[in-house]
Formats: sequence, C-alpha cells, structure tokens
Amino acid sequence: MKRLWQSLVVLAAVAVTSPHAQTTPPLPFVVVQAEPARDPWWQRATLNPRASTVRGISVKRLEPAWCAAEAFTRELFGEELLGAVGGSPLEGLTFTLEHSFDGSSRPQTAFVGAYRRCNGEHGLFVAIVDRPVERPSQREAGRQRVRFLVEVPDPGTAFAALSLEPDGALAVWWCGSCNNGHRIAYNRETRGFYVAGPASRR
Repeated sequence: MKRLWQSLVVLAAVAVTSPHAQTTPPLPFVVVQAEPARDPWWQRATLNPRASTVRGISVKRLEPAWCAAEAFTRELFGEELLGAVGGSPLEGLTFTLEHSFDGSSRPQTAFVGAYRRCNGEHGLFVAIVDRPVERPSQREAGRQRVRFLVEVPDPGTAFAALSLEPDGALAVWWCGSCNNGHRIAYNRETRGFYVAGPASRR
C-alpha cells in the first residue's frame, strides 16, 4: 500500500509539472505576418480581441452575439505599427472622436475596434454612444446609450480610424493614407445614424 501511495504521488507531481498540462498563453492582440512584405501591415495582420467590456460598456450590450471586443487605442497597436516605421497610418485620423454628430447640444463619442462573435466570426466595428452626463440621475448612472453600431465581418484589413467630414459628419477609414472610407450621417426624420456612402476624398 505504501508503494502504491508513493507511485500515485509521483504521477500527480508529473501531471502538475508536465508542460502539456500547462495552459497556452493567449495570443497578442495583433499578429502581423511577415509576408507578403509589399503589403501594408494592416493587410497582413490578424486581431485577437479578448475584452468583455469596451469603454465601460459590456460587449453583450453592444451586441448579444459577441463574446469579446476591443476598442482601438495607440497602446493596443504600439508605436512600431502606428509610428513612422509602420507608415504613420493615424496621421490626420484618430481611434476615438467626440463631436455632436446629430447636431444636438449633447456630444457623442464615436470609436472603432475589433469584435469576435461567439460563433468565431471576426471583424471590425464602428460605434457611436452618447457621452455620459456630468451629473447622472440614479436611472442614468453607469449607462451609456448606444446610438449606432455597425459590424464589418472579414473586412480584409486590421485598421479602422475616424475623422470629421467637412460638414461635421463622421467618416471611418479602413486604411492609412488612402481614400477607402465611408461617411456616417444622421437622419433627422428617423433620428438615427446610417452609412451614407463613400467619405470625402482626403
């Protein structure tokens, strides 16, 4: 019996220390393939969103079918991709933009990011939310109203950024230093935002 007990202890120790028993570390948020080197990095990159909240909002509030999402920030990508070596794709653009996109007295916050649906689908998104009021009532506390959300599944790019159109509407761009962008306008009759075609050429 003593010998059997010692064998069990040894087996347990092997199971704990075996490299096969250890969990695999999570993938970095952005993984860039080396080839084809002639293509910009955002066409060679894969994004791996992991967060369950985005800018303080649960991903399930943004979209119930999502299991993870990330709002883009400079820190997520790093200066190697966003700086001069990476082509400075954010020049003249931003990941987050505050403005009164609906023409009201209360500004909204627009932001871009990446999502992962629970069925495995990956893509990019653009969202507009009302900026939290400075002195929220009990009913408003901790709640941001989502005004607009559009998903772009399998977009062929790992980059999205924002700018303002000449008339103050929102523009979202899918690459750095290019003209591949869409205009997001506000319809006063329906009181909603919508994708209104190509953005103005930069």
